[in-house]
Amino acid sequence: MDRRTGTTHHGRKGQASRFGFAPSLLIACLLVSVSLRAAQSGSDAAKDAMPDLKTFVGTWKANFNGEVFAILVLREERGSLAGTLNNFDIRVDKDGNLVDGTHKDSGDAPLLNARFRSGALVFVVMQKDQYAPSTEWKFIPKSAEEGELIPLLDHQANAPKDMIAKPIRMVRERSSK
Repeated sequence: MDRRTGTTHHGRKGQASRFGFAPSLLIACLLVSVSLRAAQSGSDAAKDAMPDLKTFVGTWKANFNGEVFAILVLREERGSLAGTLNNFDIRVDKDGNLVDGTHKDSGDAPLLNARFRSGALVFVVMQKDQYAPSTEWKFIPKSAEEGELIPLLDHQANAPKDMIAKPIRMVRERSSK
C-alpha cells in the first residue's frame, strides 16, 4: 500500500482505497480508559449534553462477508464511558462501499479524546504503527440493536482527498444475562 495516497497497487491501480485503523499498542498500554464529559457552557450545552449512556454501552460488532472485522466495546465507569476499538483495515470502492481486503487485525486500544457531539460519540484511536497519524471516528446508536461507525476523513492525513467511506453498520451483541 502506498501510505501517501491510501491506495493499494496490486495490478489494478486506483480501483479501491485502503485505509487502516489500528490503535497503537504502546499507547494502549499507557492509557487505561478515557472518561467522557459533555460540554456544559454556552449554546454548546444543549447540543452536546450528556446523552443516556445506556444507549451506548455494550459490545458493537461490524461484519463484512460474514466475518467480524470491527469491535467497539463501550462500558460505563463512574458515570462516564470508557471503551476500546480493535485494529482493522477497511478497503472501499469509489462509492464508499466496503470491498475485499476489509479485515480484522490483532489488538485494540482505548478511545482517546472522547466527547459527545450532537448525540454522537466522537473519539480518536491511535494507529498500530505509532508513526502513522491517529484516526477519528463517530459512533451513533440508531436503535437498541444497531449503530453506525463513521470514519471522519476530514482530518485523516493518510486518506486520499477524494475518498468516501459510508457508515459501517454495527450490531450490538446480545447480553447473556
